[in-house]
Amino acid sequence: MLLKASHMLLKATPRQRFRNTGPAIRRLGLLSPVISLLAVMLTVIGTAVPCRAEQVVAAVTNLRCEYRVDPLGIDLPHPRLSWQLISPRRGEVQIAYQILVASSASALAADQADLWDTGKVDSDRSIQVPYQGKPLQSGQECFWKVRVWDRDGRPSAWSPVSRWTVGLMAPEEWKGRWIGKDEPEAASSSIRGVSWIWHGDDPQSPPPGKRWFRRDFELPETTAWRKAQLWVAADNFAQVFVNGQSVGRANNFRAAADLDALGALRPGKNVLAVEVENVGDSPNPAGLLVRLNVELEDGRNILLVSDAGWKSSSRSADGRQSADFDDGGWQPVAVLGEAGMAPWGDVSAPEADSRRLPARWLRKEFTLSKTVRRATAYISGLGLSELYLNGEKIGDHVLSPGLTEYPKRVFYVTHEVTRQLQPGRNAVGVVLGNGRYFAPRLREPTLTQTYGFPKLLFQLEVEYEDGTRERIVSDETWKLTAAGPILANNEYDGEEYDARREMPGWDRPGFDDAAWDPVQVVEPPAGRLVAQDIEPIRVTETLRPQAVREVRPGVFIFDMGQNMVGWCRLHVEGPRGQVVQLRFAETIREDGSLYLDNIRGAKVTDRYILKGTGREVWEPRFTYHGFRYVEVTGYPGRPDLDAIEGRVVHDDMPRAGEWASSNDLLNRIHRNVFWGVRGNYRSIPTDCPQRDERQGWLGDRSAESKGETFLFLNAPLYAKWLQDMADAQKENGSVPDVAPSYWPLYSDNVTWPSSLIIIPGTLIEQFDDREALA
Repeated sequence: MLLKASHMLLKATPRQRFRNTGPAIRRLGLLSPVISLLAVMLTVIGTAVPCRAEQVVAAVTNLRCEYRVDPLGIDLPHPRLSWQLISPRRGEVQIAYQILVASSASALAADQADLWDTGKVDSDRSIQVPYQGKPLQSGQECFWKVRVWDRDGRPSAWSPVSRWTVGLMAPEEWKGRWIGKDEPEAASSSIRGVSWIWHGDDPQSPPPGKRWFRRDFELPETTAWRKAQLWVAADNFAQVFVNGQSVGRANNFRAAADLDALGALRPGKNVLAVEVENVGDSPNPAGLLVRLNVELEDGRNILLVSDAGWKSSSRSADGRQSADFDDGGWQPVAVLGEAGMAPWGDVSAPEADSRRLPARWLRKEFTLSKTVRRATAYISGLGLSELYLNGEKIGDHVLSPGLTEYPKRVFYVTHEVTRQLQPGRNAVGVVLGNGRYFAPRLREPTLTQTYGFPKLLFQLEVEYEDGTRERIVSDETWKLTAAGPILANNEYDGEEYDARREMPGWDRPGFDDAAWDPVQVVEPPAGRLVAQDIEPIRVTETLRPQAVREVRPGVFIFDMGQNMVGWCRLHVEGPRGQVVQLRFAETIREDGSLYLDNIRGAKVTDRYILKGTGREVWEPRFTYHGFRYVEVTGYPGRPDLDAIEGRVVHDDMPRAGEWASSNDLLNRIHRNVFWGVRGNYRSIPTDCPQRDERQGWLGDRSAESKGETFLFLNAPLYAKWLQDMADAQKENGSVPDVAPSYWPLYSDNVTWPSSLIIIPGTLIEQFDDREALA
């Protein structure tokens, strides 16, 4: 079998190389031996590199500061510098190095190292060399270069110049205030006016097993509907269908699941079908509770609840989920009693409004009176944010900032914005999404932590050509609105966007914001503010669908040809007010419809409401999905393959190695591992990207962390995740099973928490990174 491999770091001895630092999901234990096999192949093959030009002096390349190329906003007093030695000579070694660091590019060009000159250091070390020069100042620029001496004592040429900038080093240097719009928390309420029902064979002592339930209902032919709120509680497990389409699951009898039935409804006859399983080894309580409220466009409501009008069966039957199924052989259900009865007690209603919190749009105008030499923006927008200056989005980051243990640490991000500023009037705008900070309160397997309403801290440092400075910060002078086009957003349920509510020019000077509200100065988050120390998340690829199929009238299934993580960009033209809906799944059923059982409580639904002005292009900002198949409904006409594009999204970390062989199966395994591991990099290594989980389970990724290092330079991510674990550790030493602890699960054993030992070992062995133990 022919093999080929390239690994940028496997061509040198451990000290000489820049040591780099699937999906690792608990159910896929097969990946561990596969990744290990690939690692062995890379290691063996990487040593067999022929040498051709014996007399060429070694060169220096791949300069990095804290693992990154030219990073902005480093807030460490002694950032670590690394480089890579390249030489065509076999067995080349570095015997010495010299680093120059200067405060300007011109000084460095003249070899005037006014910050640090190491002199010639006799050492083969080329990684993790800590800066030991003059104390660094906030906002400072640091330009650096390095040269090395080869095994014959010959110096190389100086490397190309690299740079890092310094962040805000001390809390008192933040002059802005946290701003936003806090709202009263919705009071929790219990469901009333709905009955528990069960199959009539033995409702008082039901045996274990499955039972099937149905209820027909009519919707008007002439009036459209704008909302369909479906609440379901079950003892124990329920799978819910509307007109044959799976709309979700309910696995809790104390809190109803909030399911979205809007896209499955149709004019005329409809059916709500539920499959419920009573779990146990002997007879035990079982029940089903349902409330469906359909809000029509004319303001009327159609309410359907679990009551004596339902039918049930102890046997499954083909077609039972469709409206035209003949349920004449089914029997009326037994009504057990009103919600609130024993043994279940009160059933809490879903916090539907909190799941649908719209994005916040914030803006401020300011005047610059002089020529700007340099400008730097520092921003922390929780949970997620996008920054705009004078109509231009700043940076290519998405889903920013990264996730942290918010009570202990909060990330800020640094941007250079000199080019975007102009003399005279300027405008800054920020869009705040919910992210994991304002959480959707999912209840599987436990209540998701939430930390408050979205909020912003912003600081713009402006340096003029004459040496004077000016600062623009977030404060009470900013304006805010929640009436923008993003109606709802969270990472599990999706994003809803009404293009009719767009606000052209909102991020430019001169926009009329008289109808906007003054911001509130809000409480800061509990965690300390630190610079984001990992690569940002970016859109790295755009995929075209491979096929599209109409599985039911008006329901189109697109096949992206690849299981991916990200979202879709929609291309559409149609009438104003038309609603196009996209739902996402990893696989499909035999009839071609989406298979959503494994998605559980996540709605994985994006909606776009057209403004009707011609060709429209849209993609979401504050959500993501794991999928191969996309269901599109509400599209005007029949969509072609160009109607959507797949946008691949993940932590944009460098590749560490590539691998290929003449064996198609091994190539496919490698490709699957690559896509699976990469798709689960979301500023934490997650367990899955598709369902209502997407958590940093410690055991899931620790077991595969070493193998992943042969695919990606992921040391910053795993070092950051290790800090998340430490931040979530309790005073008594207990370590959570999930970090950050968005699910506060503390098993207090040595299984998942052993990651506190495994991850430092991987960082040391693969990257010689010992900071984790400092």
